[in-house]
Amino acid sequence: MFKIALVGGFGGVAPSLVDKAQAFASGEIERWLVSAPNPLISVLCASVAVAVYFGIGAAIAVIYKEQELQKALLLGIGAPALIMAATQGDAQAPKPIEVGWGLIGSLVGTAYAQGVTNELPGQFELKVDSSWSKGECPTCGVTFLGRDGKVLSAQPLSPEEQTTAIAVPKEAATIVLSGANTNAASIDVKDLEVGAAPKSGPVTLGVDVNRSYWNDLTRSFGARSVKPYDFRVQIER
Repeated sequence: MFKIALVGGFGGVAPSLVDKAQAFASGEIERWLVSAPNPLISVLCASVAVAVYFGIGAAIAVIYKEQELQKALLLGIGAPALIMAATQGDAQAPKPIEVGWGLIGSLVGTAYAQGVTNELPGQFELKVDSSWSKGECPTCGVTFLGRDGKVLSAQPLSPEEQTTAIAVPKEAATIVLSGANTNAASIDVKDLEVGAAPKSGPVTLGVDVNRSYWNDLTRSFGARSVKPYDFRVQIER
């Protein structure tokens, strides 16, 4: 029975090991480890996923009381493979984030509302801490979407420019932040209206990113589209 469990466990980790081998060959693992403040925690997250998949594979092989090693291997592969497929989901879709209060970083971009609207206060400033991007901020940008989800305008953000004026369409209902190694995030304009009250004077949106080890764990379980960083937005007067 121990041998059956061992073979089933190997079957359980096989899809994960293939995924990690592909990530290693493409340089993805190196990018994750380099971006982590503590690479050992990233390795630990990967080990947790491998251990869980091994346990699932071994348990299934034992529960079904399989006697043949080949069938135990196939049973072990089955469930973890389904879990990995399920973790893919729609991770590419921008994740809604809540806007808080605080002071962040140095000025990179400035966003101004085009006239007085019901959605936006009279003026917005967009600040980005250029250090978070690890040199890849030229690929980062902000996109404004209308109520129907269609793109109204888009503007790249670059640390090379001290101040970049960004026209905010008056029809804007959602602001989407995206960039290399960072999970896309969406901001509901209504949240800005509430957080910015009263509507007197300019309102600054401080934007930076947070290196989340939860993303390491999620990626280790097979979510290939997950990236190391998450956007964080705060309102500042």
